[in-house]
Amino acid sequence: MNETKEKAPSAEARKDPAVDMGTEMYKNLNMSSDAVIHLLPKVKDERIKTALSASLSFYEKTAGDVKSILGDHCVKSVEENPIPKWMARMGITMNTLMDATDSHIAQMIIEGSTMSITEAAKLRNDYDGKPGCAELVRIADEITAFEDKHIRTMKQYL
Repeated sequence: MNETKEKAPSAEARKDPAVDMGTEMYKNLNMSSDAVIHLLPKVKDERIKTALSASLSFYEKTAGDVKSILGDHCVKSVEENPIPKWMARMGITMNTLMDATDSHIAQMIIEGSTMSITEAAKLRNDYDGKPGCAELVRIADEITAFEDKHIRTMKQYL
């Protein structure tokens, strides 16, 4: 994902529920991508690396889909706060310094995927049936299904 600072949607665009939902979803997907990018070099098991690479592809593709929907709502970019990403990176670094075993890394991935499911479900529930949100609700369901499958894959490494 790009590291450039982007402008926040205009106040008028933020009144659109699809913009609100899409903006949060886009930020969450970027956070997931960034976490995977930071974690990948610390993974030793090739099977876990393969699963993480697939998740990175999913996050980046899905973020692109969400960005396209935001563009349809006249949002050119989304401002991202660098502090949560920095905190996640520090958390990954500290966790892997203390324990970089396959089991611990799988546990970290499961915890991240569980957070993604929670955020996607929350967005889905908050915006289901609101104007312009049908496609984003479908994407939230895709995120939930993907993360659920990802958790099942990682459980074999615990």
